[in-house]
Amino acid sequence: MFFLLTASISQLPGIGPNLALKFEKLGVLTLDDLIHYYPRKWEDLSAISPLIQAQPGQKITTQAKILTISHFRSPYKKMFITNAVIQDDSASMRVVWFNQPYLQTVLKKNIPYYFSGQINSWQKQLTLMNPVFELADHLPLHAGRIVSIYPETTGISSKIIRRSIKTLLNTIRHISEILPTEITKKYNLVPLSSAMENIHFPASKTELKLARHRLSFDELFFIQLSLSFIKQNWEKQLSQPITSAKDFISQFQKHLNFVLTDSQIKAIKEILRDLSSSKATNRLLLGDVGSGKTVVAAAAIVTAVQNGYQTALMAPTEILAIQHYQNLKPLLDKFGINTTLLTGSTKLAGYPKIAAGKIDLVVGTHALIQKSVIFKNLNLVIVDEQHRFGVGQRYQLKNKATKYIPHFISLSATPIPRTIFLTLFSDLDVSTLTEIPHGRLPIITRLATSNNLVRIQTLIKKEVAVGHKIFVITSLINEDTKAERASIASEMTNLIKLFPRIKIAALHGKMSAEAKLKTMQDFKEGATEILLATSVIEVGIDIAKATVVWIKNAERFGLAQLHQLRGRVGRSIYQSYCLIETKANDPETMERLQAFIRINDGAKLAQMDLALRGPGAFFNTQQSGFLKLKIANLMDKQLIKITHQAARNLIKSDTLLKKYPELKQKIQPNLLPHAE
Repeated sequence: MFFLLTASISQLPGIGPNLALKFEKLGVLTLDDLIHYYPRKWEDLSAISPLIQAQPGQKITTQAKILTISHFRSPYKKMFITNAVIQDDSASMRVVWFNQPYLQTVLKKNIPYYFSGQINSWQKQLTLMNPVFELADHLPLHAGRIVSIYPETTGISSKIIRRSIKTLLNTIRHISEILPTEITKKYNLVPLSSAMENIHFPASKTELKLARHRLSFDELFFIQLSLSFIKQNWEKQLSQPITSAKDFISQFQKHLNFVLTDSQIKAIKEILRDLSSSKATNRLLLGDVGSGKTVVAAAAIVTAVQNGYQTALMAPTEILAIQHYQNLKPLLDKFGINTTLLTGSTKLAGYPKIAAGKIDLVVGTHALIQKSVIFKNLNLVIVDEQHRFGVGQRYQLKNKATKYIPHFISLSATPIPRTIFLTLFSDLDVSTLTEIPHGRLPIITRLATSNNLVRIQTLIKKEVAVGHKIFVITSLINEDTKAERASIASEMTNLIKLFPRIKIAALHGKMSAEAKLKTMQDFKEGATEILLATSVIEVGIDIAKATVVWIKNAERFGLAQLHQLRGRVGRSIYQSYCLIETKANDPETMERLQAFIRINDGAKLAQMDLALRGPGAFFNTQQSGFLKLKIANLMDKQLIKITHQAARNLIKSDTLLKKYPELKQKIQPNLLPHAE
């Protein structure tokens, strides 16, 4: 049967409205989404082991028949148990399944099955525990082969995903090739259809390796192709130079109440050098949380205004935009710079002032790109946390300039190793802040357990008593019915019991913009002392008096995200603390969390995340717009280099991709250079 990949997931046999809604939670709305929903790992269950060789603790796949099978409800914990005896040519063995009552109508005696599971000693007898199984009279799907394991959600198991994708196999085998033949031949890439089939149903380890390489190549190649368009378009643009006096940095320093770090001074020099050219600046300022990117941006703003130009600073959220405005305005006032704020909820009567050039700096959200916002002489654009904006939004802001293109500076705290940034983002020049501002103390990070709850209470009460602020972070908004994860609802109850005299408020992503702003303002000004929040506060929130962040269910966050959350404290001269709590005790989780306690370098933690959890853990949900990687590994420097070369060579040979209309569709239309 052949399907149109643009069809809804509900068009697939066996997927009704309820299952379609569950697939939607995984981001799978169409059949194309489904076939591009790649496994998170693969389990080799292809080696068939005789039962006689089974050892306790071993995971095996065996082919056997069921001799006997029975079902009963255990009085202990009211557990439903399915008990069977299986036999192959070498021996027989007991098999047990827990709480799967449907098995009594599914499993049949004297029919060969594949069984895959763990061998344990149960009730003093060697037992195959909770194995997956499948009839052995046809090509196996769930056992007896290399099996794909997918990211799951309630009601959608890997079994359901595998079964659904199998229905699409004939469609997958007819997928058209999209890369030019010269590229697939030059880089020895397997056909796209073959790669798509073997990523879900690998015929062998070799086929799986080739499939992963091909799909990783495609993913990185299309990123590189988009960036190559940006670069070639950018290099044709002219800007108006922004010059500065030789003693600018020393004069700028006099207006600060702190000393610039060496890396801040170096970054300012690099930016000033770029701005002085008629070639449009396109520089990324990369700095770990709390490294002082904002003051470097302020130096660029002052320079632009002193040259008679306007600047726009765009932030991804209203909270962050307001914070930038509040932090920058006192400093820029010293230079006589007129600053205003523009967000979705601000009713700005100053549009005519912007158009007349009477406003020097406009700080705002995506509201800046509204058609009604007109600049007189915009010549510097600064975008904070650029991965949160679509490329189109950034370029709409760039196009607010008139005759000349504005200089462009991106700020990011995304913890990606600099070498990867330099290779992948070849369209950007990169400045890196490597030091924390002078006078700040290293954050003390500790594992929080029930044994030291009294010490945690004492610490928080002590910090609140001297006017300091506390963050408590959960991964859920609504209560977890299984009581396995902390939520806003459950933790609010707990915190009120622990701290009955302390003012507590909650902040999460489902609140309105107005409610979020009021909550943050109350917290900043002292009306609230503990802020219970989800990871909505992860990026950019700067509360100088915040000294403790207590992260619940820390195992639910990647190391890079934990580091971002830790960065909400330690932003002043006060000693700060990060407390991480987990109910997990498996070796992998504890290894990750101990690494987080030990290491305070975002790039190093990100590298560990990649090594331990794969590229999917590198960016959290909010950051997924940064690259949207599904299968490629950001640490594969060689493949990044190869795809960069392939994309650049293709652009050089066919600037407008006239020969490759399929590739052109992969590029955002607003990035395509116009024909001369």
